Amino acid sequence: MQFERVLTTFAEFFERERIRFALIGGLAVHAWGRVRPTQDVDFAVDGDRSEEVVAFAESLGFVTRHASQAFSNHSHADPDWGSIDCMYLRGRTADSVFGAASMKALVEGHPIPVASPEHLAMMKAVAMKSFPHRALYEGEDVRTLLNVPGVDREAIRDYFARQGLLELFDAIDKAR
Repeated sequence: MQFERVLTTFAEFFERERIRFALIGGLAVHAWGRVRPTQDVDFAVDGDRSEEVVAFAESLGFVTRHASQAFSNHSHADPDWGSIDCMYLRGRTADSVFGAASMKALVEGHPIPVASPEHLAMMKAVAMKSFPHRALYEGEDVRTLLNVPGVDREAIRDYFARQGLLELFDAIDKAR
């Protein structure tokens, strides 16, 4: 997959259409310091604009595998384009995630907004609660995010506690 091409193409679309977005998932964790393999590009996107995002992906030749109010998943027959996943955010959650995103130079000459370490860790908590087997690699992502200078560790800990995952948080934190 040509990550730079996909990032630039979608970022330019989001910017041109004034659609709020932020990079999430494995590439976002990479932007905060952990290099790990990933097979796709994940975006958080303004949920009120989901139909436009799906239409744009399809105009590039992506096939929509799933689309709902909360998520869409798209794959391309050309391995250079790979696959993209979108998480659609609305209301206060959208305002919080997009407002806290940091611009990162992942693509030369084109900074990309990346979700905050706190928001990424919270997304990882949801993933681990839904799919416990993912704790093996998502936990390492959270550990990396907990080490970002200035991260609000208590906000992350409180979120894990609200999800019933305090013991998991404490184990990840102890390994830090």
